[in-house]
Amino acid sequence: MKRVLILPKWYPWPDRPVFGLFTREQARAAALHNDVRVLAFRPEPMSGLAISRAWDDEGVTRLIYRRPRVRAAAMATQLIGMERAIRGMGWRPEIIHAHVFEAGFPAVLLARRFGARVVVSEHFTAFQRGLVQGMDLRLARFTFRHADLVCPVSEDLRAQLEAVEPRGRYRVVPNVVDTAIFHPGPRSSGRLRLLNVAALAEKKRHADLIDAVAGLDADLEIVGDGELRGELEARAGENVRFLGALPPEAVAERMRAADVFVLSSEFENLPVVLLEALASGLPVVATAVGGVPEIVDESVGALVAPRDVPALAEAIRTVAARTFDRDALAARARDRYGMEALARTWDSIYAAL
Repeated sequence: MKRVLILPKWYPWPDRPVFGLFTREQARAAALHNDVRVLAFRPEPMSGLAISRAWDDEGVTRLIYRRPRVRAAAMATQLIGMERAIRGMGWRPEIIHAHVFEAGFPAVLLARRFGARVVVSEHFTAFQRGLVQGMDLRLARFTFRHADLVCPVSEDLRAQLEAVEPRGRYRVVPNVVDTAIFHPGPRSSGRLRLLNVAALAEKKRHADLIDAVAGLDADLEIVGDGELRGELEARAGENVRFLGALPPEAVAERMRAADVFVLSSEFENLPVVLLEALASGLPVVATAVGGVPEIVDESVGALVAPRDVPALAEAIRTVAARTFDRDALAARARDRYGMEALARTWDSIYAAL
C-alpha cells in the first residue's frame, strides 16, 4: 500500500458538483488498495495578505490560492499554497498522481521537495484540437519529460502526447466507471428512446444530433448544461427534452430507461459517458473521433464520421433495430473499465514506481 496524493486540475466542488467527476472516480479506484488523499485546488480573488487558504472537506483537502495577473506569480502562489497544504496533512506522499499537465507541472516540482514519484494522467482534448500552444505547450513538454510516468486515457491521445514530448514515458490507462451505479435494469417497451449526456458546448455537436433525430420516430433526452442551451432548445422539436445537469445516480436511471445512447461529438478522448452507457447495458452510436473507436465497435453499436447528419440518423435506425445482450455489454464494461479493474492497474503502477 502506497501513500498517494491525487492532484487534479478538475475535481467536483460544492458549487460545481459534476465538474471533473471522472478524476474523482479515478481517485476512488486508486484508493481501493492504497492510502489516497486528494488535494483539489483553484484560484480565486483573496483579500488581505494571504496567498492561499486550505481546509479539509470530508477527506478532500481544498485549496484556494491567489492568482496575480502575472502568470509566473500565480504559479508561485499556487505552488506555495500546495506545499503548505500537503505539510498541513501531517502525511508525506510517496506518489503524486496529477490529472492533466497543468496539475502535473506543480506535481513534478512538489515531488522534488517530498522525494515522491510522479504519475500524470492526461485527459485534455485540447491536444487533439491543436489548442495547447505557447507557455502551455512548454509546461506540457516539461511535465511529460520529467514525470516518472504519463498515462493518457487512450491510444489516440498517447500518439498526440508522444508528438509533444517524445522523451516521456507513456502507458495508456483508461477512464473508470462505477458499476455499482451504472448497471442494467428493467426496461419497458414503447417508442424508441435515445439518450445523450454531454456539456452543451460546440465540440459536442448537439445541433447534428437534433437534426438527425428530427426525421426519426424517436424521443431524445439530453442531459447536460452549457452556453448553447438556449440556442439548442430553439432548434429542437417536441421530441427532444433538455434535462440539465444531473448527478450520476439520476444519469444512471435515464440510461436504464433508454434504448440507444448517442454521442455526436467532434472531439473526444475516452468519454466516460460511453463507459457508463455500456455498463448500463446500453448500445451506442457515436462519432469515430479520438479514443472512441477504442470503446465502440460493431458488437456494441456503430460509429459514424463527425458532422455527418444523414449517417448519424441511419446508424441510430440500424442500431435500434438490432438485438443486444445487455448483460454482456455491462460485463465487458465492468471487466475493462470497472473500479476493481482500474484499482489493480493503479496498484501495479504505484508499486512499480
